[in-house]
Amino acid sequence: MTPVALTFDDGPSEWTERILDVLAAHGARATFFVVGSVAERRSDMVSRVAAAGNEVGNHTWSHPHLARDCDDTRVLDELKRTSDLVEEILGVPPRRFRAPYHDVDARVEGVAASIGLEHTRSTVAAPDWHPAAGSAFIATMVLQRVGPGAVIGLHDGFPPDEVDGATRDATVAAVATLVPTLLDRGFECVTASALLGGPGG
Repeated sequence: MTPVALTFDDGPSEWTERILDVLAAHGARATFFVVGSVAERRSDMVSRVAAAGNEVGNHTWSHPHLARDCDDTRVLDELKRTSDLVEEILGVPPRRFRAPYHDVDARVEGVAASIGLEHTRSTVAAPDWHPAAGSAFIATMVLQRVGPGAVIGLHDGFPPDEVDGATRDATVAAVATLVPTLLDRGFECVTASALLGGPGG
């Protein structure tokens, strides 16, 4: 089996549980990059993510553009508050982070490294964040682009300032197609740290 990493941003949410059920049904693992201010209200779901053998990563506290809008102090606060929360819930801090909007540079990575975090980019990303993206489109785009060592980026929630009423149903349905299809093609769905190595592996 050839490993690829499934990753999800912006949770945890009501859709996270359904994604976890799909992963568990196929023996798959993933990394969930949680928004701290959201995870604080759904600590039980953070615990469930980890208990099922998945990895919990850091997606900042409030989902800002880190490189564009945040000085070093704000970058540190955004990342440290979330790492501290994850450690409080799970007993161990996250080792990986993903900058919202992938807005990261050497400065941000340096601040993150000072608290033991390594940035994790996605190499295959379908626009499941777009309201018009249906499940078939999301799954097809990923399957067309995936290859050995791919880091697949999807979303299981929304940033804290997003409007109510939005849904990640299309992502859940896409994952239900993706995971068994990837397995049929000889891919194994693993966490980012299992794929990329490092202290979280």
